[in-house]
Amino acid sequence: MYTATVTSQGQITIPAQLRRELDLDRATLSITKNNRGNIEFEKVPDFLALGGSLNKYAKNINKELTEDEIIKKEKEAVAEAVAEEYKKTLKRMSDEIIIV
Repeated sequence: MYTATVTSQGQITIPAQLRRELDLDRATLSITKNNRGNIEFEKVPDFLALGGSLNKYAKNINKELTEDEIIKKEKEAVAEAVAEEYKKTLKRMSDEIIIV
């Protein structure tokens, strides 16, 4: 059991040990639910961590495609990379939800 505090500015301080256990190094959290006075948070994937993750998809792009086709493939690749990263994040969290 951990104790979090709310500052006078309305900010929540999560104990350092819990942050380390859940790998919350300056992570962004979103409030997902207010259930009977309990607030649940969910870690939001860091999109900057996706840097370089599209390389494997870019190799499959045909040079003869039109600009619109390339843009469509890029969007599909980004969506797939985001989904993969989100799945990794969920797996790391092992379905644990932070309850403050």
